[in-house]
Amino acid sequence: MDDKDFEALGFKCGLEIHQQLDTDRKLFCRCPPVYRNDPAHFTIIRHMRPTLSEMGTYDGTALMEFKTKKNITYEFYRDTTCSYEIDDTPPFEMDEKALEISMVIASAMNCALVDEVHVSRKQYLDGSIPTGFQRTAIISLGGFVPWKDGRNIDIRQISLEEDACREVRDEGHEITFRTDRLSIPLVEVVTEPVARNPTEAGEMAEVLGWVMRSTRMVRRGPGATRQDVNVSVEGGQRVEIKGVPFLEWIPPVTAGEAVRQHNLLKIGSLLRDRKLDPSSMDVESFSTMVQKDATPIFSGRRIELFEPWFQGPVEEGNGLDIRAVLIPGFREILSHPTHGDQTFADEISGRLRVIACLDRMPNLFTSDDEPFGGLTMEDVKAVGKLLGAGPDDAFVLVWGPTADTGTGVEEAYIRCREAFDGVPNETRQVITPDMTTFERILPGPDRMYPDTDRPPIVVTPELLERVRSRVPRPWWELKEELMAEGVPSNVAHRLVVSPLLDVFEKAVARGAGKKFAAMFIVEELRHLVRSGVDVGSIDREYLAEAISFPARGISATSALPELISGMADSGRGP
Repeated sequence: MDDKDFEALGFKCGLEIHQQLDTDRKLFCRCPPVYRNDPAHFTIIRHMRPTLSEMGTYDGTALMEFKTKKNITYEFYRDTTCSYEIDDTPPFEMDEKALEISMVIASAMNCALVDEVHVSRKQYLDGSIPTGFQRTAIISLGGFVPWKDGRNIDIRQISLEEDACREVRDEGHEITFRTDRLSIPLVEVVTEPVARNPTEAGEMAEVLGWVMRSTRMVRRGPGATRQDVNVSVEGGQRVEIKGVPFLEWIPPVTAGEAVRQHNLLKIGSLLRDRKLDPSSMDVESFSTMVQKDATPIFSGRRIELFEPWFQGPVEEGNGLDIRAVLIPGFREILSHPTHGDQTFADEISGRLRVIACLDRMPNLFTSDDEPFGGLTMEDVKAVGKLLGAGPDDAFVLVWGPTADTGTGVEEAYIRCREAFDGVPNETRQVITPDMTTFERILPGPDRMYPDTDRPPIVVTPELLERVRSRVPRPWWELKEELMAEGVPSNVAHRLVVSPLLDVFEKAVARGAGKKFAAMFIVEELRHLVRSGVDVGSIDREYLAEAISFPARGISATSALPELISGMADSGRGP
């Protein structure tokens, strides 16, 4: 499929870009924003439990997370984390530098800044924040970044937020988070769904990244920038794909999601054509669900498919079982393609992995499958007979701990009921550029509420003046100016978003030619870094001075690399 095909599907995509800020402390405490890979000093175990809202209802995401029965372990460091991260003390004052940087970024995107900054709590129910919520503050509303063909990238809002913990491992009912990343300041830039095809989705993320990097106030490196994409097609639903790690992954990831939604809509249409009644599937009390313990069918046999759980011949009564659930009228639906080599059965498998914690793959077998892993056609017939399946019915077979298989058959039944509606509201995670899988139910619209621990922050005229003085020139204007001086387009582009742009400006002010300074910083310094020279340790004033030497007749151009290497080794100026 090409971009025109996706536009014909009614493709829409908006972005949520999370960019860490270059600050000296965390957002709501004075701990340093550093990553740790050494053993933790101590750990704490907690459990998430759902509570009733003011309206007397439970949040769907909270119920889903509760079903997982996770033991959540947090890793802490005495010298770089504190009682705020543990949730034993209220937040300290917001970091002023982070607030100022977020307002600079918002201004660079032509956004309207708020008059008062109000901290809110956004529910985070996956365990990645010990409090169960993230502290966030809306900094600006509206805005735009010029794009192409007279179009803009429209900005919905920009928020200043604390980052969540890093996931270290997730196995079965045990999940571990490291708190080093918790509360590192970041901005969340939310766009309107203006991308009409997957190529444009990637372009949008790239352009917004250039704007943020042009401030030279953001962090770089692995994990410093994360993109969430929200994708829908005509007739579908907004699906959020979390944490796309690389810009070049955005086009294939969003294309795959569009194809997935298109095929899920086809499945819904097929079910309606079969005159099946979705109300016949009760997913509240499961009164209509037919599920059976199929362990006796396989008892005494060693079956490769079940070996991730059954270490040896299948036995009854050892805390493990093999359970089957009937899906009436779903023959050949479970094997219907969704995208790539994925089928509807993979939709169910993702739910089993996350919610039922059946994470030893493969975690299911369906009646649409050709027998594999030691199963036979006689086994398939026996399970169908056990369930009372008719010729148009299907079944899903799961195996593992008894409590988890019970949850598993319920989740399989729920996902099949959702198939009637086409595309479910959910959050998905990226596995590869061509594959995503279920992560959690999409949170409800009322996941934010006021934080009572911090008073509002008035945006003073003095703060606004400091912000305005730090807003960079639009990168595209500077790029055009450099190209007019003879700087190649690719070099100009890399320079305007480089953290060494100020070194370029200082070198030019000392007499260096713009083309020479740009080429040297982008090309030669990169070669020096790759050869092991610690260019970042050199005082920026000294570095700019050295780059200006050839234009001033102080040294030859060919001598500069050796001169700069010596400066890095000695820690002194030229």
